Amino acid sequence: MVLIAHFSAAPTIDIYLRVCVPLAVGGWSWGHVEPYAGALAREYIYDARECEAAVHTYGRNMPRVASHGALGERFSICARGVVTGLWVGMREWAWSLSRREYRPVGEYMCGWRSAERAYWDKTGELFSRKRFEECPRIPTLDVVPTQLTPVPAAA
Repeated sequence: MVLIAHFSAAPTIDIYLRVCVPLAVGGWSWGHVEPYAGALAREYIYDARECEAAVHTYGRNMPRVASHGALGERFSICARGVVTGLWVGMREWAWSLSRREYRPVGEYMCGWRSAERAYWDKTGELFSRKRFEECPRIPTLDVVPTQLTPVPAAA
């Protein structure tokens, strides 16, 4: 018998990349850059620590995927709840001239608690109770082994 596990819930967060976009009146705002507009990924995250780890992982690896020109001098990774659309975590990175790499700046911003409350308000379910659940057993196929016949070597 083969046993397969699956999640009892759909993916829980979307990961977004935001970059500095200049404004026509001066200054800048957070915006998107092609081809990274929209969600970069969907992840199964079940608590605030997992969310922080996912945001940091995407932030550390984004410079390996996108060029310095695409990311600019500063970028952030933002995690948003799939059901509520609220942000649940965010971290910012800035280019370090001395180290020639992106470094985290400021503190990680966690919105997990308020997002959990919004999830409850929207669905009536406690998000903290989401877990893996077992799928029904799938019978294995009875496969008859085939007999291999040696091929004569070419003369």
